[in-house]
Amino acid sequence: MDMTSKDFSRYDVWLNQKLNEFKKHGYDQVSLDDLWEYCLCFMWKHHKRERYYQEVNDIMSINANDYFNYASLKAQVYSVSSLDEMEFDDLLS
Repeated sequence: MDMTSKDFSRYDVWLNQKLNEFKKHGYDQVSLDDLWEYCLCFMWKHHKRERYYQEVNDIMSINANDYFNYASLKAQVYSVSSLDEMEFDDLLS
């Protein structure tokens, strides 16, 4: 999904509200970009809502558990080094 910064600005208020909610619950490490990425790469990856109010509802319904499940999966899947990048000598010594 190719969303521009213009699209991001439509949701900035709602993402900031959700970010403030996360911070009130002690999740200071989550950023605005993290929430935006969650929306683009997970919630709306295969099915973008047709109406703005539906997208806002999606953003406001994000909970910490859902976000951290996504972040955990992302870390496991996308942060894996390729075999070419691994130093096998370090593992064997």
